[in-house]
Amino acid sequence: MIVFRCVVLATVIGLLGAASTEAQELPWVVDGTIGYAGFVDDSTKNFFVFGGAVRKHVTPRISIGPEFVVMEGGDSLTDRVVMLTGNVVFDIYPMHGPIHDKDARTVTPFLVGGVGGFWRRDRVGTGPFWASDPAFTAGGGVRARVAERVSVSGEYRIGWELHQRLTGSVTFEF
Repeated sequence: MIVFRCVVLATVIGLLGAASTEAQELPWVVDGTIGYAGFVDDSTKNFFVFGGAVRKHVTPRISIGPEFVVMEGGDSLTDRVVMLTGNVVFDIYPMHGPIHDKDARTVTPFLVGGVGGFWRRDRVGTGPFWASDPAFTAGGGVRARVAERVSVSGEYRIGWELHQRLTGSVTFEF
């Protein structure tokens, strides 16, 4: 629970700090994500991933905000993972702004990292069992603008509890 509180506090502080940059009209973005995760155990356990994030640009290249992800295995009632992380995303090139802006790129690689909490429900004996741990993810990908305020991306991350994740996202800029 302490990790969750730290993530929430860090996100709030970051967003309050971002309020001072509002005159620069740095955008908010909302991501919708879908993909695959493989958890390393005796053998790899496969999971379907879906979730979303809300981020605020604090500089033209850096955005911060919470991400909520649900991962479901073969039995969605007893094989589920929920992650809540506070993420930092670093775009190699800035992408926000009008699509015709000479400083805004249409394709950029990016790096992402986050810390937070991890909750897993699994079958133990005859019933479900919940466990929680601190969590982190780190990785990167490529984002491409497809419309004035819409982009798509593909990314690869590794995280703890030890897993790898391959996802695609649609991002809307406000």
